Amino acid sequence: MQAHSLICLYLDYTMIRIETFGEYNRVVLLGERRNAFSRQLIERLSEVDCDKDLVITNEGPVFSAGLDLSVFLQSKDAVLEYLFSVHRLVKRFISCGGRVVVHVSGDVYGFGVEFLYFADYVVAQRENIKFSLQGVNFGVFPPYTIAIGRRLFSHGHLRVMLSREFDAKEASHFGIVSQIGQLELEKLFKPPPYLLGFVRPRHWLGAVVDDAVPYLYKLAEVGTREETRGRIRKFLGR
Repeated sequence: MQAHSLICLYLDYTMIRIETFGEYNRVVLLGERRNAFSRQLIERLSEVDCDKDLVITNEGPVFSAGLDLSVFLQSKDAVLEYLFSVHRLVKRFISCGGRVVVHVSGDVYGFGVEFLYFADYVVAQRENIKFSLQGVNFGVFPPYTIAIGRRLFSHGHLRVMLSREFDAKEASHFGIVSQIGQLELEKLFKPPPYLLGFVRPRHWLGAVVDDAVPYLYKLAEVGTREETRGRIRKFLGR
């Protein structure tokens, strides 16, 4: 990848690193807590300037572990507050002025998979990257997949996604991953933004993303049941 006139604006927020280039910003998830969407990570990502084109990638073996399961051990009100902070982040990325490209170089779990639905283009580094929505086994179901999955995927693909792990090759067949291999930003950012604006997937999602709101309330209810908390405690070793 060419260094597109790298400006020496290099910000390290512990959980993310922001690199500002001439044409785009690059956000690197640094692997803390396996890049789970903690309150702190959500706050950092919410501060990222996405009026320019944006590339999001990761260091380490995991792109994202998904939602922060430890939150579900707190009160139902705290869980709801957390889930709506996630929802605000989703809506912010849907409305970004620039194009959002995600380069996945590690395994992806739970909401990490759902986050990819709202990108313009997703590149998986290799075919054997693992994708999983199996938080549903804890009682923490994927709210955006349940709410708008039928608008994005075929019934058969949804059944696979909700029943087992799948790899990047399968994710490309489902439509989650756009490309497998090398990230070539020169080609991705070559078409003018005004032209891509007519076909960018995020725009129409803005009209339906609030369909997930009732499922956020349901997730807060199911996720704070004692049986669910018991599974989460066991998983977290608490």
